[in-house]
Amino acid sequence: MKRIVCILLVLFLLSFIPVSNGGDGAKKIFVAHIDGMIAGGTENQFEKAIEIAERENGAALIIMLDTPGGLSDAMKGIIKDIEGAKIPVIVYVAPEGAYAFSAGAFILLSSHLAAMAPSTAIGACQPRIINPATGTAQEAPQKEINAYAAYIESIALRHERNGTAARRFVTDNLAFDPHQALENGSIEIIAGSVDELIEKADGMRIRGSLNGDENVTLDLKGAKIVNVGWNFRDRVINYLTDPQIASLLLTIGILGLIFGFLTPGFHLPETLGAIFLVLALYGLSYIGINAAGVLLIVLAFIFIVVEAHTPTFGFWTAAAIISFVFGIVLIPAANSVYEMPADWFVSFRITSIIAAVAIGAFFAYALAAVIKAKRAKPKMGDEEFIGLEGIAITDIAPKGQVKVRGRIWEAEAAEETEDIKEGDEIIVVAKERMILKVKKRK
Repeated sequence: MKRIVCILLVLFLLSFIPVSNGGDGAKKIFVAHIDGMIAGGTENQFEKAIEIAERENGAALIIMLDTPGGLSDAMKGIIKDIEGAKIPVIVYVAPEGAYAFSAGAFILLSSHLAAMAPSTAIGACQPRIINPATGTAQEAPQKEINAYAAYIESIALRHERNGTAARRFVTDNLAFDPHQALENGSIEIIAGSVDELIEKADGMRIRGSLNGDENVTLDLKGAKIVNVGWNFRDRVINYLTDPQIASLLLTIGILGLIFGFLTPGFHLPETLGAIFLVLALYGLSYIGINAAGVLLIVLAFIFIVVEAHTPTFGFWTAAAIISFVFGIVLIPAANSVYEMPADWFVSFRITSIIAAVAIGAFFAYALAAVIKAKRAKPKMGDEEFIGLEGIAITDIAPKGQVKVRGRIWEAEAAEETEDIKEGDEIIVVAKERMILKVKKRK
């Protein structure tokens, strides 16, 4: 058994090692596939891909990108990684049907060579914020739009691309297909595959500078293609750094801790709650958090605790739901969500409402149970055992043992003719001193 555990542990640790197919001294071009929302995990992937390609003295790194956008802080970190790379970084919006909207367009324009596959699109970079009153997306303030427009224009001009078109990506939500992007000077290549991209890029001069040199020509002919793979840790970080997932993990974590404190002796809720809380904080450390959102979530659970200890027929539960909805919507830091895709805001709000309704339904059920218990006729002494359910741990013919309320009791059949076997579910009909009268549960 110990040997199996050790083998599994070794395999788990090996999964944290980044994967690449190549190890000889031949000229190499590294290719990394990055898709989904731009977040802390994506920044980690860019950083790793660049590090691997640099370590192996790659002739270039091709990033196949497909993203609806993402967090502005992660986007800025990726742009810095590309600017500081010691090898050419080619961003290729692919495969067909892919797109690089919002934060993805910023990243594309910051590359040393920009390429698109047929039937792809780029642009649509207007920043958005969450309206705290409705939870819906709306345009960011004009000063923020102007700031992002200037930022993307400077990136485009630094890499000898169309600064005016780049600015309109932000101000007018402009979007281009591959041919429009090529004609407007936003990209340099249209290619249907990585092989075609390499063939066209060979001998081209990069856009921008590499290690301070602005006259670097790509030498890609005859290079071996090496795919960069992502390990288990990379994929986990991608999920944890999604604001939606991180916020829900925070909620579940706090909820688990509360359940644990309210039900002492059963340690699973607080254990899972602590784990989820740590994972949430890890994810939120990449995202940045809004203190008001955290405070509202904490208040929501304080209200739940108050309701649990002093039932007020739903007043505190209603207050908790309202606080929770606003808290989870506001929790991502405002300066991190400017470049999030519009669809994300909708799904984030829907998820928040579903979670709030689920928690509210649970506590409404618990509240109803409390009210029912308060209205029930009080039982005293042996009467409280009547109606309790349990299980026979021996045959009862007519005497034996049963387990009720987690304890073992001597029992006898209420009807001598009834045959109760070991494992049968029973119900208590009477109690005489320390002996329970039971019958088989129908």
